[in-house]
Amino acid sequence: MRALTGVVAGIAGVGFYLYGPAVTPALHAAAVAECNDITGGSYRHVRLDWVAGVTPYWQCSWSNDPGRAAVDMGWWVTPTL
Repeated sequence: MRALTGVVAGIAGVGFYLYGPAVTPALHAAAVAECNDITGGSYRHVRLDWVAGVTPYWQCSWSNDPGRAAVDMGWWVTPTL
């Protein structure tokens, strides 16, 4: 039973590491706010993506200027509570 609990906890931990920030409302809202600040404060021109891979991260870019390099915001953004 302990082994099964350990496996389930490990799978849940990996799942949160890969997709948790993207589906957690507070972290997603914090990422949107930070991306909005990076792009100059216009929600119309913000594109926020969650890139899941070996090292998942938030990626912020300008939707009105696709040639401009996207900004890697990292895995964690601090939510406002």
